[in-house]
Amino acid sequence: MKKLILLAFIYFNSAYAIEVTCNFEEVYKDGQVQEGILMIKDDMLRYQYAKDNLFTIISKKDNFYSVRNDSKIVQKLSENTEPLKKFMEMTLDYPDIKELYEEDNILVKVEKSENKFIKRLSIKSDELSLSVNIFNCNFDPINKKYFLHFNFVEYE
Repeated sequence: MKKLILLAFIYFNSAYAIEVTCNFEEVYKDGQVQEGILMIKDDMLRYQYAKDNLFTIISKKDNFYSVRNDSKIVQKLSENTEPLKKFMEMTLDYPDIKELYEEDNILVKVEKSENKFIKRLSIKSDELSLSVNIFNCNFDPINKKYFLHFNFVEYE
């Protein structure tokens, strides 16, 4: 039943489809920082860490895949995808993104930029506490090739 509601929600919000490419910086509680690029096109996500020894997350149709940046090995993600699902849900709300999202022990506070997109996220759950800064956003069209987990294409 929840999936049917989510699908209806996605379909209803498709009139407000978004295409955006941004830089991100994750700042963890222990001071560790990870940087990368995120891309959103409709209900697809590419979340790519800059370091070669990390990975890129590709999301399509409520499925999440991890692609190693160095070896291009693909693995379907089945655990700990809730924060990613919550992020995708927020982007579907654009341009009416709320300041607070809370569900299943995940609390997300949102600071918006001048263009009403996400500027900063504060994410807290039992397993995670971090801040994600989102900047240098570009709302130009994005080629679907960047959302392939097989036949993986490097972002140019």
